[in-house]
Amino acid sequence: MRSPRLLHAGIALTLAATLGLAGCSTGEPQTEQAPTEPITTASNAESEPTEPETTETDSAASETQDEASPTTANETASIEPDIDVAWITGKSEIWDEAGTSLLASDFRVGLHDGYYRVVVEFVGEGEPGWTIEWVEESTEIARGEPLPIPQGNVLDVMIHGAGWPVVKGAPEYFYNGPADKRIDENVIAWFDGAFEADTHVAISADKVRAYRVFTLESPKRLVIDLKR
Repeated sequence: MRSPRLLHAGIALTLAATLGLAGCSTGEPQTEQAPTEPITTASNAESEPTEPETTETDSAASETQDEASPTTANETASIEPDIDVAWITGKSEIWDEAGTSLLASDFRVGLHDGYYRVVVEFVGEGEPGWTIEWVEESTEIARGEPLPIPQGNVLDVMIHGAGWPVVKGAPEYFYNGPADKRIDENVIAWFDGAFEADTHVAISADKVRAYRVFTLESPKRLVIDLKR
């Protein structure tokens, strides 16, 4: 496993190449300095729970795929077939950071027939890794304070290889929407932000629910489904 500092340097270099042209098109060069605090969204400090989101889901009201595996899938506009990814309640962990330099650019939720869906979308290169498990308490990345969500049954999602926006021009691509996404009265998803080479998401639920995790392409997304 590479050290966070080496991975962080790789993310900076690759994002500079990936986002450089887009950054130049926005006018005057940006002069952001590397942050000394974890990057968080504007509503991470205090936020009233939002109403259930039923119209703004991942790409459409029915995210679909034609092919799926534990790490990749393609989507179509047709009926979603069976996804060949196991539903589990235990820990899921994948570390595959070679050539990975991602930035979380969007955070969405959806309520589907039989499952809840939480999606993190990326810009950049490579495949995200992750460490996902049910915990009794989820804390802020780097700071260690409990997140302002119902604790007790929280699916803690640490995304490896998706770091903070330290490259000039990158902050405009980093997700800066609401931190809390209430799906219904049972499930709330929370975008905690990024620190060094990781992005943190937490999903608070009324109970431990079986989940599955996989990625989708074009654009790159990490998808976590929880059984209803």
